[in-house]
Amino acid sequence: MRYSRYLFFLYTILCFACNSTVVETRVNTTTIIKDDLGRNVSVPNNPQRILSLTPSITELVYTFVDTARVVGRSIWCDYPEAVKKVAAVNSYPLDIEAIVRLKPDLILVKKGMISIQDIDKLEQLHQTVFVQEYDLLKNITESVHTLIDITKGDSIKMETWLNKLHVDTGRIVKRKKYLAVVSATPIYVFGNLTFVSELFESVGGDNIIHDVQNGYPTVDVEYILQANPELFVFSSEEQKKLFFESHPILKKTIGYKNNQLFVIDDSVLSRPGIRLPTLKDSLESIMRR
Repeated sequence: MRYSRYLFFLYTILCFACNSTVVETRVNTTTIIKDDLGRNVSVPNNPQRILSLTPSITELVYTFVDTARVVGRSIWCDYPEAVKKVAAVNSYPLDIEAIVRLKPDLILVKKGMISIQDIDKLEQLHQTVFVQEYDLLKNITESVHTLIDITKGDSIKMETWLNKLHVDTGRIVKRKKYLAVVSATPIYVFGNLTFVSELFESVGGDNIIHDVQNGYPTVDVEYILQANPELFVFSSEEQKKLFFESHPILKKTIGYKNNQLFVIDDSVLSRPGIRLPTLKDSLESIMRR
C-alpha cells in the first residue's frame, strides 16, 4: 500500500510538471505588437502560414522570408513571378471564407487596404491581422524592419536592400520640375506625401504640387499649365496618350514640347515593394536626360 501511494504521488508530480510546461509554452507562442492602426495584436512568434493581402508586402515577404511559409496572396499580387503559384483570394470585396480555408496564422495588409469591419470579421474567426503603413520612406523602413522581426525573415538581406535606396544628393546638378500622374481623367497626381515624391526629390526632382499637403491630390489643367512642368511621368503608354488627348492644352508645357514624357510600369511606380531601388534608379536616369 505504501509503495502504491508513493507511485501515485510521483505520478501526480510528473503530471503537474508536464502540464505546467505546456501552459508556459502556450503563453510564449505569441507576442503582443502594436500595428500601424494602433491595435495591440497577438502575433505568433514564428508564423508558418503567412497570407499577404497587399502586392507590395507580398513582394517583400516573398523575398525576405522562406517562400514555403507563404500560403496565400491577393489576386493582385503578381510579383515575383513565382508567387503566382500561391493560392489567391479576392480582396475587393474581401473573400473572408477563402482566407479562413487557407488557415493562415498571420495575415499582413497595408493600411488603407482593409476596412475595420473586415478586420473585425476576421478576428471573430480567430484570424490574426497585422496592418502596416507604407506611404513614406520612413514608414517603409520602419515597417520592413517590423515585418522581418515578426516573420523571422532575412535581416541581412533586408539591410542590403535598404542600402540600395540611399541616394548621393551631392551628384544633383540641376533640379527639374515634374508631374507624376496617377490618373488621367480626372487628373490625380503623386503629391508630396508619397514615397514617389520623396524618391524623385532625392534625385533632383521638384514636384509642381508643392503647395498641397496631400498624398494623391486632384489638380486642374490651369494649375498644371501655370506650373509648366519640365517632365511628366506616367504609369503606362495608354495613360500618357489619354492624358494629352483629354487635355490638349497641356501640349503647350515645356515637358511636352521637349518630349520629356516618361513611362514607368504601374506595378513599379505605385508599389512600395521590393522594386523600390529599381524605381529610384529609373527616376535618377530620367533626371539625367
